[in-house]
Amino acid sequence: MRENRFKIALTILLLVDVSVRLYYQKGRRKFERVAVKHEKREKFFYYLVGMGIIPIFYYLLTSRIDTFRLPFPTRVRWLGAGIVFTGDFLFIWSHRALGSNWSPILEIRKEHTLVTNGPYKFIRHPMYAAIFIVGIGITLLSSNWIVALSYMLPVICMYLVRICDEERMMIEQFGNDYRKYIRSTGSLVPKLRA
Repeated sequence: MRENRFKIALTILLLVDVSVRLYYQKGRRKFERVAVKHEKREKFFYYLVGMGIIPIFYYLLTSRIDTFRLPFPTRVRWLGAGIVFTGDFLFIWSHRALGSNWSPILEIRKEHTLVTNGPYKFIRHPMYAAIFIVGIGITLLSSNWIVALSYMLPVICMYLVRICDEERMMIEQFGNDYRKYIRSTGSLVPKLRA
């Protein structure tokens, strides 16, 4: 019975992520693309990350993988819910700041702007940071290593392969403005100021 509480909490928190992503996905087709990088690879990662969520739904809807539990106490698991909530907040904040500049793949649109407000004032990739924070929270809340690996491995692979190309694309588009932005911000965590 206690496990069901964790599953309900995780379901609600994940529905927030899905709702935000669907909302912003809906409006993205209205824009003219100027540049697209590695489109097939990008779509592959998009689907890979999506497939990584399947075991999470399996965990939420059945008890068959409950045997792969990690020995986290109840308070750590509820801490995981708080961490997912924090990641959701950063995810929403990042989407709001990006607005029409957001895309699930590496692309530049007509009238694309360099966003340096909201969480982008502190870090260049707050959406990735949010996704990693959510992953840590899911790991603790589900207390299940199958769920943790299925979520984190595709996300880590996507980030490691994609991040250099994304930064290069932004430099090509925004030149010295983006180079200056790199010097003043961290990638996933804020830079410590002297």
